Amino acid sequence: MRIDRLAARAATTVSIPATVPQGAYTVNPSFPGVSFELSTFSLYAQTSVSDASANQYSINLISEVAKRTGGRPLIRVGGNTGDSVAWDVTQTEPIVPAPGTTATGTLTIGPQFWPLTELLSPAKILWMPQISYTDTKYTDANEAAQSMMSAIGVDNLGAIEIGNEPNFYSSSAPSAATAQIFAERFQAIAANITMAANIPRCVSFAGPDIGSEGSAVWSTQDIFEQTNFAATGNVGYATDHWYRCVGGPCTLPDLMSHANMVADTAKQIAPLAAFLQTYKDGQGRKVPYYLDEINIQTGGTSNQTTSFSFATALYGTDFMMYLMTLGVEAVNWEQVYSSVQNVWQPSDSATMPAQTKNIYYSLITAAEFIGTSGNTKVVEVTPGNNNGNTFSSYVAYDNNKAARVSLVNLNYWDTSLGTSRPDPVVAVQGIPSGVSTITVKYLTNPGGAAQDANATTFGGSQWTYASRGAEVKDVQSTTLVLPVSGGVAQVPIPYSAVAIVYL
Repeated sequence: MRIDRLAARAATTVSIPATVPQGAYTVNPSFPGVSFELSTFSLYAQTSVSDASANQYSINLISEVAKRTGGRPLIRVGGNTGDSVAWDVTQTEPIVPAPGTTATGTLTIGPQFWPLTELLSPAKILWMPQISYTDTKYTDANEAAQSMMSAIGVDNLGAIEIGNEPNFYSSSAPSAATAQIFAERFQAIAANITMAANIPRCVSFAGPDIGSEGSAVWSTQDIFEQTNFAATGNVGYATDHWYRCVGGPCTLPDLMSHANMVADTAKQIAPLAAFLQTYKDGQGRKVPYYLDEINIQTGGTSNQTTSFSFATALYGTDFMMYLMTLGVEAVNWEQVYSSVQNVWQPSDSATMPAQTKNIYYSLITAAEFIGTSGNTKVVEVTPGNNNGNTFSSYVAYDNNKAARVSLVNLNYWDTSLGTSRPDPVVAVQGIPSGVSTITVKYLTNPGGAAQDANATTFGGSQWTYASRGAEVKDVQSTTLVLPVSGGVAQVPIPYSAVAIVYL
């Protein structure tokens, strides 16, 4: 197609700022990641319920994201079950009852649980293991911490998390009814396990892990402003959870809307991110803001139609890129085996075959956008001739030089509509002089937003269970090389797709 005809079609414009706008944040290379629910972690670490060897599929999927940023994966193991689990130093099995069995009752872990992390050691992970806040036996926490330190090691510990979503046990025993009560118990546990497990000063702690799914009598900001929670400087991350579409129905167009995402983020994430950018702990240090559990819920719980859809990849990509502009340190997408809340299903279960889901493709896309410079800053660019409700654009600067542009077309389209897919063109302006061509990689699914991941690709590639998570190239032809004229490139960007432009 002739470029002049493309130009005539271009309604939306994206202008690249010549220099990095003031206030842009440097993105942590460990930004995109996952969180394993403690109860089913073993099934992501080992090959299957009956095969305790290392799960190469999980190793490859984690590594494929990390190699695109050059960072070490920052991965949490915890959650609700991390708080309710019991500890038994005499137990010979990692976890009882074992995941995938029909047994019920209190989960118990023992000294063989944290060594499960060693199975995924080829992925060079920084771990965030969780200690229970609700277990009142300090000896349990001390023994669990000793096992963590022995199995994971100082060099592989990102932080130790204490507790999970204290707003859900604020009136229980032990209580977290006020920020001060939580802060005092949190630091008491930290002090005890530090002494018992000989934890060095370089290993920090993480909290408070407020959950977005319910109301809270105190906020994360309250604990930093009104208590001595961070006075000693041992809090390495301010952790928080966020679930989209909580409390009501959420259609796929609702989920994909950029305007809706920004409004949702403004409820808790944006103000807390702004606060933590200026906050200093008792030692005068900043505390990074880390969303260590995020995912999507509809009507109070996720459903398969939503969780399997390509719309989740589109939302996830837009959400993560927007969080980069707020200075969020890292994100972890929740993983629960054989559930709608997972990024990949690591082995066949009775209800779900092993598979890579669409959310994983948002992690790959976000990682590609961050790049490997180690000094990437990301800014959102307001599009011209577009209200931005269903379209967003971002620029990534490597060492203060514009390197990549993300065009996110969140207009809903699916084959079920019975219409042809609109394919508008965006004029990308301000491309640096000397650049005569650009490469464009697309995150897309030929069937549209409601489809599962069977045909989803990024840059024409897939990461499937059949390939054990290794990249399968040239599945589709979704990479273009386009000319630049006068610092402008005309980039087609279909509805329900993302284009990453490499300058």
